[in-house]
Amino acid sequence: MTLYWLLSVPAHGDGHVAWRDVKSRVGDSEVYDFMLPTLKIGTLDTLVQLSDELAKHDTAYESTVGKFIDTLRTLTQSSTTELQSMLTVDEKSVDQYIRTFAWNNAKYRSDRALPEITSQIGESMHAIDAQLKTKMTQYNAIKNSLATVRRKQTGNLSVRSLNGIVKRSDCIPESDFLQTVFVAVPSMLSRDWTNSYERLTDMVVPRSSAKISSDSEYTLYSVVVFKRVLDEFANKARDMRFVVRDFVYDEAAMEHDRMQAREIVEQEEEVLDNICEWLKGSFGDALTAWMHIKALRVFVESVLRYGIPPDFLPVVVKPNPKQAAKIKLQLNEFYAYLETSSRASQRAEMAGKSRPRKTEDSAFDMHEFSNILSEYTPFVFFEIPWTFLDSE
Repeated sequence: MTLYWLLSVPAHGDGHVAWRDVKSRVGDSEVYDFMLPTLKIGTLDTLVQLSDELAKHDTAYESTVGKFIDTLRTLTQSSTTELQSMLTVDEKSVDQYIRTFAWNNAKYRSDRALPEITSQIGESMHAIDAQLKTKMTQYNAIKNSLATVRRKQTGNLSVRSLNGIVKRSDCIPESDFLQTVFVAVPSMLSRDWTNSYERLTDMVVPRSSAKISSDSEYTLYSVVVFKRVLDEFANKARDMRFVVRDFVYDEAAMEHDRMQAREIVEQEEEVLDNICEWLKGSFGDALTAWMHIKALRVFVESVLRYGIPPDFLPVVVKPNPKQAAKIKLQLNEFYAYLETSSRASQRAEMAGKSRPRKTEDSAFDMHEFSNILSEYTPFVFFEIPWTFLDSE
């Protein structure tokens, strides 16, 4: 998948020159407009506070978007290509949406204060995240029920349902005193069973054991005992590692179990379809919220860095993957003058002219810090890591 950069540079009154400057430094990488509305600036304190708050939201919402994708991938077992076709925003692919981003004023009115917009986006994302958790809890509950049903249908003879294995003819007629008991015996202990079952307790009918079925681990035997010693027999059998199955032949109960199993399978399919459709439908809302947080971040950071009135150019860059490091270095070098306030002033005065040379009396220089803080850039820079599908 694709990595995008969202960056903002000073326009110095001429967005076309600023665009040309960026384009000339990124080579054959693609550059797209990132359309921002006129937003209310507010106070400096508000902007500083929002800067930290938006950074936290950005990380959290990126995680939620990733959760959507991972969940959909797991539930649908889809390939990357299939997932791409499912993940859309306003009928656009994610790549198209990012490249043509425009503020959604119908959802998030731009004439409101920045904290209000941030809060509204947060409420929207909180509701989406809560719905996701609720739906996954519901699905996991039905999935666990289905796993229990399947374990009964496919497990070994010590745990699986005996419906369809035990026949009416394997049981003695209904009696007030006697009962047919079914015991799963580890295959390696079959001889021990044959030699000992009559002596496990009193009141075991001699020579009543019969082999019913077997699998790779267990052999299922029937034996007839008096009902009054049934609990004692089960305990003694357990000591010998024989598993007395809790089973009484009842055709009505067996039919009920079969119907219940079918209902759980149908429920699981219905809930799965519902969640997948919801994930595909709500993914666009989640990504939209995340991208609007990105938009607010680039606005707030641009105002904090470049001052007021706002005069900057926000763009989306799709860097050539093989040259990304080199391109970023070229951008850093070109906009190095922004590292000090004096250089910024010189650049503002010389917009469109040659870049000023470094002087000895420059104000505080961040250059040595940029060597230490490798992620630092002299311009506003964020990544849009649309790389979630790379982990397939």
